Amino acid sequence: MWFDIKYFLLIACMIVCYSSCTAPIELKTAHSDPVIVIYGCLTEDTIHQSIRISVSSPYFEMQPNLPVSNAIVSIQSSEGRTFELVESTTKGVYLTKYPMAAITGATYLLNVRADINQNGNLKLYEATATMQRPFVVDSVNMNIMYIMGFKHYTLNLYAQEEEGTDYYCAYYILNDTLSASKISSLIVFSDFGIDGHYIDGTPLMQFEDKENERFGGSNRRDTLRYVKPGDKITFCISLIEKGYCDFIQQSQQERRGENPFFGGPASNIATNISNGGVGYFAAFSTTRLDVFVP
Repeated sequence: MWFDIKYFLLIACMIVCYSSCTAPIELKTAHSDPVIVIYGCLTEDTIHQSIRISVSSPYFEMQPNLPVSNAIVSIQSSEGRTFELVESTTKGVYLTKYPMAAITGATYLLNVRADINQNGNLKLYEATATMQRPFVVDSVNMNIMYIMGFKHYTLNLYAQEEEGTDYYCAYYILNDTLSASKISSLIVFSDFGIDGHYIDGTPLMQFEDKENERFGGSNRRDTLRYVKPGDKITFCISLIEKGYCDFIQQSQQERRGENPFFGGPASNIATNISNGGVGYFAAFSTTRLDVFVP
């Protein structure tokens, strides 16, 4: 009799558990409310610094984000200076009225007031960023390597990595033309495994010889970096905040998609924009070195 009671209770618990796990959940993705998207990076260059402001498109629509005009934008520094921004000839892109350069160690507060719902009510969005120190690089070089008869190049880095957790962002400019203008093309990494050590010729980028382009499928030409002897490569590297590193990595991951068998569900990308906004506001210096393809 005691066994029958335990068996009955076990079956009852299983029914409750399994029935509760199959409740339908309705995801309202097609008609989600628009969200403001704010993106900008302050640099050490004395230029008209820019902030791009747009509004998200519906989930299933393929159109790009629409620009947000008539926003009130300013940047305040921890040194007591305020920089006003005005909308440029490109809608949704706001530039500082006068050229400015971010100062190492200073913290900057971005202030955006915008009406994305067109109801006459301005909503405040804020973000802060601290200007990172420059990363000192001794040199870079390029080596040739052959794999199965095909020529490849590696770009190798020589620099002292300082102690303490650091995060890096790297990209390149080919023959004075920016070749990595999209977030998906940036290389970001932490100093895990190299903290406080000398980086002695670590390969950081790989390039394909131009002659190999005809053997690569058309679906790979947008992802491989093709160069030829004599090309000038400007290597660019910056120290960045962890939050900005997370933002780039998660943006790249969302673009590539998760493995359907082992990956988790899509999640919100890291942001430092307040009041429900998305995007990121960062500040960093960039070290640039030229090297020629042998």
